[in-house]
Amino acid sequence: MINANNIPDAVTNALLASRSGSIIDVQTVSGGHINSAYRISTSSKVSFILKQNASAPPRLFECEAAGLEMLTQAGMRTPNVWAVGVNFLLLEDLGSQGEREPDWEQFGRAIAHQHLHTNDRFGLAYDNYLGPLPQINTQTSDGWEFFGQHRVLRYLPEPRVEQTLTTADRQRVEQLVKRLPNLIPEQPVCLLHGDLWHTNMLVDANGVPSLIDPAVNYGWAEADLSMTRQYGDGKVPRRFYDAYNEVNPLVAGWWDRLELLYIRQIMAVIAFFGNQYNTVQELRDLLDKFA
Repeated sequence: MINANNIPDAVTNALLASRSGSIIDVQTVSGGHINSAYRISTSSKVSFILKQNASAPPRLFECEAAGLEMLTQAGMRTPNVWAVGVNFLLLEDLGSQGEREPDWEQFGRAIAHQHLHTNDRFGLAYDNYLGPLPQINTQTSDGWEFFGQHRVLRYLPEPRVEQTLTTADRQRVEQLVKRLPNLIPEQPVCLLHGDLWHTNMLVDANGVPSLIDPAVNYGWAEADLSMTRQYGDGKVPRRFYDAYNEVNPLVAGWWDRLELLYIRQIMAVIAFFGNQYNTVQELRDLLDKFA
C-alpha cells in the first residue's frame, strides 16, 4: 500500500494536468508478478492505474508505453499513457479483468484486425520485455528461425532453466526447434500483442475490447493466439476464434498448432520461476505429444 505522499512528483503533475482533482484514495491492484500496481482515485471520480517497480530493468516502462502506442496505432483500444518514468507508468484505468464480460465475437474480430497489420520482417527494431526478462527481437525474414531461436532457445542459458532442465530436456527442446519448418506452415508477419492471455484482455466502460501489458513484436498470429488457449481455455470461448477466422482466416490445423506454440511461454515461465508451477512436466508432455 502507498499513500498520496509516496506518489512520484511526475505522477502528481500528470494528474494535475489532467484536471482530475486531488487524490482521495490509493488501493493495491492484484494480478501482477513483476510490478506493484495501484488504483488512484481522484476527487473528479476519475481513476488511474499506477505501475511501479523500484528495481525496474532499463526502459521497462518505456517499452510498455511504446507497445501500447503501437497497438493503438493499429486500431486496438489500449489505456492512455499519462506519464512514464524509469520506475513507474501512469495509465488510464480501464477497470479490472473480469469486471465486465467481453463480447467475445467483437474481441475476436478486433484481434484479427490487429493481426492484419503486417511487416516484412519478424521481430522489432529494439528488444523489449516479456515479464522481467528481455524479449529478444532480432529482426529476420525467417519465421522459424525467429520463433525457434528468439522465443524458445533464448531461454536455455537463463539460470533457472539451466538449474531446472535436464540435459535430455534441453536436447529434446533443441530437436523440436529443428523440426519447426515441418510442423508450422509459412505465415504472414503480423503485429502481436506478445502476452495475450485472458487477464490482459479487458473491455472498457463502453464495452470496447482493450489490451494491456503488451510485449509487442512482429511474428506469427498463431503465436499470439496460443496464449489465449494456453491460459484461457474455458475462459476464452470458441466463438472468439470463430469470429477471428471470419476476418483473418487461419491455415488448416491451426487449433493443434496453438498447443505446440505453448512452448514459448512454458520456457519463459521456467526462466521466471523454475519448476514452481510444475512447468517442467508441462514441457515434457508437450515434447511427447509433438515428438
